[in-house]
Amino acid sequence: MATLIWGGGAFLVSFFIHLAVWRIKLPKRQTKTLLLIMFCALGAVLLLLRAYGSSLAWLYGLPCPVTAGDYLHLALLDISLILSYMITYSALEADSPSLVIAMTVAGAGPGGMAESEFNEFVNDDKLVKPRIRDLVLDKMAYMDNGKYRLTSKGVIFARLFIFYRALLGRGKGG
Repeated sequence: MATLIWGGGAFLVSFFIHLAVWRIKLPKRQTKTLLLIMFCALGAVLLLLRAYGSSLAWLYGLPCPVTAGDYLHLALLDISLILSYMITYSALEADSPSLVIAMTVAGAGPGGMAESEFNEFVNDDKLVKPRIRDLVLDKMAYMDNGKYRLTSKGVIFARLFIFYRALLGRGKGG
């Protein structure tokens, strides 16, 4: 029970801190900031429980972790929640091309959308350029003499996905 209460509680605390920070000012590097907030909140909860857990249990009757295994389970639950949220958040952070296309067609209503109108609305400015800006912002790519080039971080990222696609027998994609 302590794992559920404190692991879920740590996630909720970090989630509400995340909402408060985003209301004040949207960070440039959202994913990095979000991970920092969430893992710092986990660390703070673990330190709080280690320092005051027995007092919390005695004063308020709250179940608290006791063994190293309890703390490990608590951390694993919170980390699982964090990583699950990160997957969901990445879809909110930047609209994927598929999401932009689906939302555009859905916005047209039951009558649909003419192909010419669709092609005019859904273009590189909405689908490709935001992804390139994200790569540059995350320091995975940079502009050099009018050409985009990958940084070492970008090369590792690209190779990881190329490897994963090859592992699944999907080719390089594109």
